[in-house]
Amino acid sequence: MPANRLMPTEESADLIDLTRSIVDKELRPIVDDYDREARFPREVFRTLGRSGLLGLPYPEEVGGGGQPYEVYLQVVEEIASAWAAVGVGTSVHALSCFGLFEAGTEAQKEQWLPDMLGGELLGAYCLSEAHAGSDPAAMRTRAVREGDEYVLNGAKAWTTHGGQADFYKVMARTSDDGGRGISCFLVPADTPGLTADNPEQKMGLMSSTTATMLLEDVRVPVERRLGEEGQGLPIALAG
Repeated sequence: MPANRLMPTEESADLIDLTRSIVDKELRPIVDDYDREARFPREVFRTLGRSGLLGLPYPEEVGGGGQPYEVYLQVVEEIASAWAAVGVGTSVHALSCFGLFEAGTEAQKEQWLPDMLGGELLGAYCLSEAHAGSDPAAMRTRAVREGDEYVLNGAKAWTTHGGQADFYKVMARTSDDGGRGISCFLVPADTPGLTADNPEQKMGLMSSTTATMLLEDVRVPVERRLGEEGQGLPIALAG
């Protein structure tokens, strides 16, 4: 039975009704097949984006819904109640977008954020490494500047949407100054040298792909760095 929710406004209550309608019509009928086949539901994220649900906590001027974060969280709960993998994926996509919203230039936000919030560009979040999970400051993935580009080399573990995302929010080391030596980059999925290892074999969330992302001489233009050099870890930990 659906939960009785205390919503702050009539508009937010309508958003819960919209979410439940989409869940009942678009998600519940297919979730069992997708989980059984370990099939990634890319079109579901487009549906959520086109309905405005992926951009709820962001201001309307950047293509968002201008809703309090508490409303967004309850929407994610409704999605996850029917399809846990899509609920997780919705949260990971938000992690991938938030750094751009918080630290991106106006030009960066205008170029990428509308399609991200609209579900046309699906994101992945690349912080952890096999030896640097709870201590991200120990990461070894490096970004070396060469002119107007950075060259990235390393591996990012346990990446949700790995191999399925359209862009990757990658944290990489630009200096040896511990946590202050990490920078943040938005890397398109089709960038040469960026590949996904074989998906992890999990006990659940079968339709949510998890993989290690490999970076071998991945060239990223300077304009795809978010914030200044050394600001990557605060950007990552902020969301």
